[in-house]
Amino acid sequence: MDSRKTPIQFKTTATHAGLSFVLALGSLSLAGSVVVTPQSRSGVTQQQPLPTNQPAITPAPPVAGRVALAAASLEGATLPFRLLLPSDYEANRSRRYPVLYLLHGLTGDENDWVMRSHLAEYAMRYHLIVVMPGVGDSWYANSATDPHARYEDAIVKDLIPYIDSHYRTIASREGRSIAGLSMGGLAAMKFALRYPQMFAFAASFSGAFDVPLTARLGKKPSARMLSDLRRIFGDERSQARRDNDVFELLKQPLPDKASFPYLYVSTGLSDPLPQVSESNPRFAQALRAHKLKYEYYERPGTHDWHFWDSELQFMLGRLCVFMKQICS
Repeated sequence: MDSRKTPIQFKTTATHAGLSFVLALGSLSLAGSVVVTPQSRSGVTQQQPLPTNQPAITPAPPVAGRVALAAASLEGATLPFRLLLPSDYEANRSRRYPVLYLLHGLTGDENDWVMRSHLAEYAMRYHLIVVMPGVGDSWYANSATDPHARYEDAIVKDLIPYIDSHYRTIASREGRSIAGLSMGGLAAMKFALRYPQMFAFAASFSGAFDVPLTARLGKKPSARMLSDLRRIFGDERSQARRDNDVFELLKQPLPDKASFPYLYVSTGLSDPLPQVSESNPRFAQALRAHKLKYEYYERPGTHDWHFWDSELQFMLGRLCVFMKQICS
């Protein structure tokens, strides 16, 4: 869920003033677990985080663009996305780059991460393509009631192949990561669990992990929200609820854990949404029980852009540790 009450304020610096936007058009018809819990409520033993190894900032900002593709999984409907290319992308045409798919939250869109966080500033440090799709309030799911709204398929079957065929990517799991906030955090973990062969690293900030099972968000959801969630996830017996439930996905046979994505999970200690605050500790415990490789953080913060911006910066440093090709 995207908080619109306290948008983060960008610093007035040459970095942001110098960011150039271009419009592009496209069309298409550690063995075991690692738990890090500063100020944890769950009682898990604290461990020291690994070093971030953040490199020095490069002198030029990344190049931003907005692209739209007609996704076959959406019956040709447009799937917009924002794109950040590394500053040396045009100059270094022999190089291929890792990709981070960065997912927005409920009520958000493909512009959120560029406009509401310091993503462009942070991305200057890394040789990384960042792709930010806009999926509306779809929960990145294949709708239980609308066969034309297959947003999970639109990401996996349409967007990712499009990026790999139109840009110089490292088109393998070793070069691909995914992260998101709230609705997008749930989706990032779902994609990592369902398609572990596609991603080396996945991250969730304030993931709303309990929403698919309950089809509820917030303590007193409106009738409209309940109706929208029922339209996407179906009734209590629907397959769509099970397909989007990360706890259910963890019950299924998992592939070789050595080739499973590294998972980064964080939540704010003051998050007001029970579907977030109650589910994240349980999700971390489930990851630990399955002996998956992960980090779990509970930090001061709530469900807003101040928290997500801070987590984005820290997560990129962690991504640098596990995908070293983005750092040099």
